[in-house]
Formats: sequence, C-alpha cells, structure tokens
Amino acid sequence: MIGLIKPADLPSPPKTAMQVLKACSDESVDFAEISKIVSNDPQLTTEILRMVNSAFYNRNSSVNTLNQAISIIGTKSLRNMCLCLSVKDVFSKDEFDEQLLNDFWTDSIYRAVVAKHLAELFDQDQDECFTAGLLQDFGLLVMIYLNPENASSWNALRQLEPDNRKDRETIVFSHTHTEIFQLLGQQWSLPDNIVDSVQHHHQCGVAKDKSVCDILNAADWFAYVISAENFTYASDIAKHHIRNTLDLNDDEIEECFNLISEMVKQAAEGMGVELNQDVDYKNLLQKTNIKLAEDNLDIQELNMQLQQTIAERDRLSNELNDEIRLAAEIQESLLPKDKTIPLSGMNIAAKELSGDFFDYMILKDGCILFCLADVSGKGITASLLMVKASSLFHCLGKYVPDLEKLVSIINDELVETSIRGMFVTFVCGRYDPSSDKVELINAGHPAAILMSEENHKTIDAVSIPLGIEKKVLFKKEEFSIKDSLLYLYTDGITEATTNDSSIGVDGLIDFIKNSKDTSIDGQLSALKDKLTSSAINSFDDMTMLIVDGR
Repeated sequence: MIGLIKPADLPSPPKTAMQVLKACSDESVDFAEISKIVSNDPQLTTEILRMVNSAFYNRNSSVNTLNQAISIIGTKSLRNMCLCLSVKDVFSKDEFDEQLLNDFWTDSIYRAVVAKHLAELFDQDQDECFTAGLLQDFGLLVMIYLNPENASSWNALRQLEPDNRKDRETIVFSHTHTEIFQLLGQQWSLPDNIVDSVQHHHQCGVAKDKSVCDILNAADWFAYVISAENFTYASDIAKHHIRNTLDLNDDEIEECFNLISEMVKQAAEGMGVELNQDVDYKNLLQKTNIKLAEDNLDIQELNMQLQQTIAERDRLSNELNDEIRLAAEIQESLLPKDKTIPLSGMNIAAKELSGDFFDYMILKDGCILFCLADVSGKGITASLLMVKASSLFHCLGKYVPDLEKLVSIINDELVETSIRGMFVTFVCGRYDPSSDKVELINAGHPAAILMSEENHKTIDAVSIPLGIEKKVLFKKEEFSIKDSLLYLYTDGITEATTNDSSIGVDGLIDFIKNSKDTSIDGQLSALKDKLTSSAINSFDDMTMLIVDGR
C-alpha cells in the first residue's frame, strides 16, 4: 500500500485483457488459443483489427481476421496492443470530463509515438517503447480518478515542465504518477521491464534499462512542447534537456518534431482517440511566429503612440514652461523698483515661482508703507495666493491709513477665499522719515531685527498669520529706527543649511553685524551671493527687506 491507497482502490483492466496478457507471457500457449481468448471480447477484437489496419502500421493489404492479425504482429506485439487498448478503456467518459480525458490521451499518444520513433533511431524495441510511452503518465489519470475533487488541477499540471509536474503532484495528491504505476504494475501483473522504465523515467540512472528510460524521459519533454502554453520557451528548454539526455543535435530534434506529427494523428485514429489539439510542430511554430509578428506590430504601434504622447507631453511642457516663465516675469514686475527711498529688498525663489513677496510705497503724507510676507507652501499654488495678498496690500494701502485696520481688512478678505488651509505670515509697517518712527505689525512672521550701532533687538509676532480666521485684533508696535537698520526676512533664509546645519537667526545676525556698514543694496547683494553659493542648500523661497534709518 502506498500511503492511504490500497490495491483494491485501483481500477482493474478488462478481464479479457488480463487473460491475453497472461497467455502472451506463456510460451506454451499458441496463436489459436490466444485468438480464441480475444474473440470472446468483440470490442477488443474490433479495436485490434482497427489498430492493425490503421495507417500507423502501414500495411500494404488489409487484415480481416484475428488469426491473421496475430500471425502478422506476433504475440509480444499483441500483448502490448491489448495493454494499450485496455488501459485506454479502463475509464469511461462518465467518470471524467471528456476534454480532460481526450487531453490526457492526446499527450500520452504523443509520448508513445515519440518513444517508438526514438526507439527506432537508437535500436530499441519499438513496440515496448510505444507501450511504455503510452503508460508513463497513466498514474496521474488514476490519481485524478481517486481524487476527483482535484481534477481542476489538471490544466495547471499539464502546463508544467515534466519534473516540475511530478513535484507538484506530491503537493496536490500526496503521491506521484510513478508511485501509482508501480502499484498498478504489481496488481495487473504488467511486464517488469515496462514497469521499471515507467517507474524510473524521471531518474534514469537507477533504471534497469537506462536506454529505454532515457527515451521515455525525452518523449516527456517532446510532449511538453506541444501542451505548454508558451511554445517558444517550452521548445527551447525541451531541446536543451533532450540534447543532454540523448545524442541528438538541434537539427535532429527538429526533424523528430516534424516527422512524428503525422504519426501521432495515425496512432490516435487507430486507437480511437480524438486529438484535442494541434500536434503539428510546423503549424505551432508558424502560429507562434505569426503571433510574434502580430505582437511586434502591436509593439511598434504602441511605440508610435508612445512617441506621439511624448511629443505631445513635450509640447505641453514647453507651453507650461513658457507660461511659468511669463508668470515669473509678472511676479518680478510686482516687486518695487523705486531706489529713491531708503528701502530695498531681494527675493530668491525656490522654484520658478515664489510664494514670498515684499512691497513698499510712498503715501500722500510722505510716510512709507512696507510689508514682507510668506505664503504657506511653494510653487504655483503659493504664488497665486501671493499675488492676491500682494494686490490687496498695494491697493488698500493707498486708501486705509490705519495700519491695524489695513491688516485686518486684508486678513478678512483672505479668510473668505482660503483653500486647503493655506495662510500668510505677514509683517507690515509704516515708516515716517521725518521722525524716524516706525509702526509695525507682525502677524505670525519670523521676528524682525532692529540693528543699531551698539546692539540689536527683535520684534516678535504678536498675532496669528493672515487667512486663518476673521475679526482678529492685530496690534502694532511703535519704535524709532534712527541710526538703525530694520531687517524683515522669511524663514527660507534662516532655514537654509551649510555643512548640515541651518544658518539660523544667530547666523543671520552675525552676517548683518559684519556687513551693516555697507549700503543696504551692498548687504543684499552679499547675502544673495552667500545664499546662492554651492555651499548652501535651500528648499524654500528666501526674501529680505531692509529699512534704512541711518
């Protein structure tokens, strides 16, 4: 018993076939007695005569009687023919899906014909190789019969390489087809040489007749090419294994493929099996080449479409870049250029467009209104909000003299149209050159720096950024900038890094101290050179505005 399978679980061949097998093995039994045994089974008689008269046996004249058939083919061939025909009829179509059964016998006949042809090439017994080739995977059909719930595994198993299929059988059925056939051979009293060759055709080195075993192994690979889903891959790998198993080169293997196609059709007709697939190697090769050509055309078409898509993408990208460059020019034009007043600023965008801005203007009373802001985020979205905030400041600043009211109006307007939680840190001031007084509101922005000759101080934020909530009370601070410089900046400057550490507020103050004796334009130029040098890494917009009270 193999595992949980008992001999009684296995199918039994027809009684007549068993009697013929036994009689053919007994040298004392003559043709007449064997003919009598076979004639008791009309179906077997009909199948033997059909097989003998088929194109597969290539007889010049028809064989009409059983005695004539037996005398022509001999007892050994009769035994093998009875075995093949009986095994084919062990299972009825009621016990299996018809396609599965025909698929199985299509593959089995292909192996049998290949084995017979290879036996002729290597001077081995053709009838015995045909029989062994037909039976070499019969154990798999028996396992499906014993485990019908696993019949759905058939198609997947059929697609696998021979050795992989055998390994997979262990997972699906807990046994292999060779183990089952060994048990069948004992129960059915099959010829020892056939049982041994089938049992070891995956391990030919331990077989009693390695030559026959090698033929069966090669036949398995030949059949794999015909049943595999990927014909090209299967053909290449099969040829590799066949070369290593038999003394055949690629041309000889190709010739075998081409010769056996018609022989398979003849054998199937003689055994009464309907082939479920095309077994013509040339046809399969031609279909594969046509498919490859069609795939190549599809690839070329896809490549053309891809090239067109890339060209369209490049066109749109160029148009977008042109639009962005134009937007950047517009942004640049919004920055103040008046050099007659003691203010100056710079802006370095992290991307093409900036989310920072600064602005200043002279009011009717001679005071100078100025601001610097940083919109949350970067790029196009930040730049759009920047334009709105900048426009509100520039427009309203001319008509709203009260600084606190001005910032409040700008804030409420931004809140009404705020999207995605964006906001603006904002510092805004009014400078009176006649008195050197400054009013300043810091709304969530980094602390302004007031630098005098002797010391410096910071003016921190006293309210939240703009655009978060309405009706915020913005408080202003008042101080003098006589003989001092007021620096407004965005955090892109202090967060820029050099040697893996940020510049920081202290670093900026040190820079200011070291350069405060130069003009404000000179300071900004030096700072820009520093921030754009290869030693600096920055991922944010960098902006500064200086109010000169000296």
